[in-house]
Amino acid sequence: MFKNMYDMMQKICTENKDKIFFVRQNETYADLLTKVKQRAVMLKQKFKIKKGDTVAILSGNTPEFIKSYFALLSQGAKVLMLDTGLSKTEHLNMIRHTDCRLVLAQKPYFIQNGPEMYDIETLDTTSESDFVAVDVGHEDMAMLSFTSGSTGNPKIVGLTHSNLVALGNGALKYKPVINPGYMFYGFLPLYHIYGVVINIIAPIVLRCSILLQPVLNPKEFLKDFAQYRPHVIPAVPRVWEGFYKKIIDGAKEKKKYAAMKIIMGMRGLLRAVGLGGIVKKVTDPIHEIFGGRVKVLVSAGATLKPRIRKFFERLGFVVGDCYGLTETTGPSNFNFKFRQADGTMHYAGPLPGNEIKIHNPDKHGVGEIWVRGNLVMNGYIGNDAANAEAFEDGWFKTGDLGILDAKKRLIIKGRKKQVIVLESGKKVWPDELEDLYLGNDEILAAAVLERTIKGKVVPYAVFQVKPGTSLMKVNLLIKASNLTIAPYKWVNHFAITEDDLPQTSAKKIKHFEVSAMLDRGEFPDRSE
Repeated sequence: MFKNMYDMMQKICTENKDKIFFVRQNETYADLLTKVKQRAVMLKQKFKIKKGDTVAILSGNTPEFIKSYFALLSQGAKVLMLDTGLSKTEHLNMIRHTDCRLVLAQKPYFIQNGPEMYDIETLDTTSESDFVAVDVGHEDMAMLSFTSGSTGNPKIVGLTHSNLVALGNGALKYKPVINPGYMFYGFLPLYHIYGVVINIIAPIVLRCSILLQPVLNPKEFLKDFAQYRPHVIPAVPRVWEGFYKKIIDGAKEKKKYAAMKIIMGMRGLLRAVGLGGIVKKVTDPIHEIFGGRVKVLVSAGATLKPRIRKFFERLGFVVGDCYGLTETTGPSNFNFKFRQADGTMHYAGPLPGNEIKIHNPDKHGVGEIWVRGNLVMNGYIGNDAANAEAFEDGWFKTGDLGILDAKKRLIIKGRKKQVIVLESGKKVWPDELEDLYLGNDEILAAAVLERTIKGKVVPYAVFQVKPGTSLMKVNLLIKASNLTIAPYKWVNHFAITEDDLPQTSAKKIKHFEVSAMLDRGEFPDRSE
């Protein structure tokens, strides 16, 4: 068991000193350790940073972010993770709430009227020989994050070194599918817990490398895939849904979709009778989109629809479908189908040292997801009321609703607060309807909400549509989709917009903001 996060990083870097860690910069594990020490010395000498201080990082995906992260942890400081997509007013509010002393930021994100700002990309000229690691224990606070959930007001999540080290140890469970030397693709924001998990901690503990991409542009992703050929690509569900749609649309345009569907459904049989070459003709071109070497696709930050996961699994990828929250240090549960070292199949489950259960399930098995274990935070910082509401008998109540299938895979049904209960007592799950309507190419995003129309509770949708899509066209699409589900679930009232719907940094729709925009009359309405 590592003593703390710096201890973990230092030992792994020493054992793998000659291996490449930062791919684009061609820097080794030894380079990482040296630069972490130099930055720590600079922070101590220039800013007198000491154990217990709060220091923020406000930066895109650069090596300096990761080096600064470990440098601060080595000195016992608390790292405040700031979302680059927020306003300066929001940043100042977070800084003041956490008594932040210093902000390490890229210059475009500098803030006035706050604590001292330091250019995170400044080259350190200090000597690593002056480095001294501070005595940091398991229960010392390591990281602060403001929750960015799609409902409610933000709270401050405090994660300890114990939480983060447990995450690192838990990631070793996936050694059978993520081999030492594999390259992770790192475009997910490092300030988000998902980015910390998959772009910082997992690559290090699994002795892999990271190809950081600071620009959120699909064209840049595809160029990187072709040039560097990564092995592990993490993304949010909307990215995988986008790839899914493009692959399907491309096959339909070439009139190959029907054949592709049949071959993928019979892939096991075809391989068994020596016709695996036919399967490869379908799968190889798709694998080439991602560079041709990808073994593992990871999804988190929101719900990955089971049909999307199954589609990529049938193409030969191992798909890690993760469920978790900032409060649970990320992946409290993985739907991750792979063969373990002992030959048995693993389908799903929490990381070692953690439990997950469905609390108070209804007759369909749907209930609130509760989690407990070494990944769960000790509590929200300075918020006794929120902690009293969030914890019960050692279990953290996530506020999400889900069900476990026969393989113990977790299927998310939606947020507890967002379930629509009709006057008949029947429940409507917004996630289910959003997935249904997103099956129409003209609909780019969807938010299904509870609204009261003429005194009656109904499911109401706001759709982001492709430019030029008419209200009449959307009406026809929705009516056609409605025919595939029970009538009580039908959306008969909706609004459309060509503008992006408000989202969190994890690309989840902010339903409460959409509802507020509806109240303000910001969308053209269509009602029956």
